[in-house]
Amino acid sequence: MYDLTKIGAVARAMNGFECDCAITVALKISDDSCKMDEYEKSVFMALYDAMIDKQTDFFDDNIFEVISHTRAHPDASSYAKIKILRENAMEMITQEKMKKFKADVRERITS
Repeated sequence: MYDLTKIGAVARAMNGFECDCAITVALKISDDSCKMDEYEKSVFMALYDAMIDKQTDFFDDNIFEVISHTRAHPDASSYAKIKILRENAMEMITQEKMKKFKADVRERITS
């Protein structure tokens, strides 16, 4: 089991780019396109949920409602909307930077 205190500390220390990465991971998990196992998904959704001000340099403010709605009511329409949002985000973030972000988070919550 992961330590929610550490996850909260990591979430509070994230900069805007890291918040955008966490939001993008939450999008991937919400539309079930994420390839992480269930434990990893739960860790990264806990990180997303622990983001206090949910700052973002990339997404519109409605992104949080999109994720919330999809988590509560997953359907094809929501998945289609999320797909566009996450693909646009990944163009900005890049796969290499996303992998580094996830590795950094894993390191910080286990150390």
